[in-house]
Amino acid sequence: MSAKPILVAGGAGYIGSHFCHVAAQRGYAPIVIDRLGPSSSRVEAYRRGASARFPLIACDIGDEAQVRAAIDRYRPVAAVCFAALIEVAESVAKPDLYWDNNYVRATRFFRTLATGGVQHLVFSSTAAVYGGVDDEPLAETHQLAPASPYGQTKLACELMLLGATENHQLANAVSFPSHGADWPPLPSDERTSFVPSSTLVFRYFNAAGGHVTAGLGEVHEPESHLIPRLLAAALGKTTDLSATINGDDYDTPDGTCVRDYVHVLDLADAHIAGLDYLLDGGNSDVFNLGSGSGYSIRQVLAAVGRATGVSVPARVGPRRAGDTASLIADAGKAQRVLGWRPQRDLDEIVASAAAFHRAYGVQI
Repeated sequence: MSAKPILVAGGAGYIGSHFCHVAAQRGYAPIVIDRLGPSSSRVEAYRRGASARFPLIACDIGDEAQVRAAIDRYRPVAAVCFAALIEVAESVAKPDLYWDNNYVRATRFFRTLATGGVQHLVFSSTAAVYGGVDDEPLAETHQLAPASPYGQTKLACELMLLGATENHQLANAVSFPSHGADWPPLPSDERTSFVPSSTLVFRYFNAAGGHVTAGLGEVHEPESHLIPRLLAAALGKTTDLSATINGDDYDTPDGTCVRDYVHVLDLADAHIAGLDYLLDGGNSDVFNLGSGSGYSIRQVLAAVGRATGVSVPARVGPRRAGDTASLIADAGKAQRVLGWRPQRDLDEIVASAAAFHRAYGVQI
């Protein structure tokens, strides 16, 4: 049986590259669309290497002509969209940049898929769409009230995709009053091809880890994610061999932010399950992807110590704009509907990331 071609937007990035590696082993043939930046020459070289096994179209997802040319050439059976800017603090400082990149350009990508005949899409969203945390773990029906422009742009894309395919309903969390017109409010000859008709939204919690045997891991400049920053300090790959905790006065057991960490390879498995589900006739829907367990920053520090044998000294700094105290997933729906369950715990996540950074010498 020949492999099924799929278009992977952002396929040279962190999660996208791991997904492409796994997808190629599971009967899919990824075609990567990635602008490879903005980034340093070192990061761009890494991304090109990470996607070297697959056809690569180096362009923005909002470039409708190039995306349509890729569709016409490869005739993908589905698409996966990882492409986005993801830094919460940067989104607070530069909201216009995030609305343009994460919403306007994504909208063009959705429309190009639909007009090109690609009717199945898996879209990467985020736990940042949720509002204040009253109860945990967070189910898909929890209040949607993002605290940052990053979360707002992702929720806007969710509303467009699932509002258009589920008749005024976004899972069970958001519904639209009837105004006598279908959603989106477009002329009838445009409405049917505005977005792919079969879409899944995956709300990621904190992706982490790596796949050292495939040469894949987390490489950003600057690096803002907690685990690679702590590992850089522990392994001596940065000039600052300490860690800064952004606030220790949150309403959590030790005062530091609590997050749900999920291995990037577990996320890749979830996307395979999602594609299989859509291609088998599954309905549009939204799913949390997380481990269901929460760990504080101090607990992650301890895990880095176990993985490296180095105790990283920590100092307390100010809170980071847009952060919430705790985010822990209820991923039961993904298990029930897609048959997906994460397989790797925090120590495995940190150990795999440490192995990647040791082997490839990636510096912050």
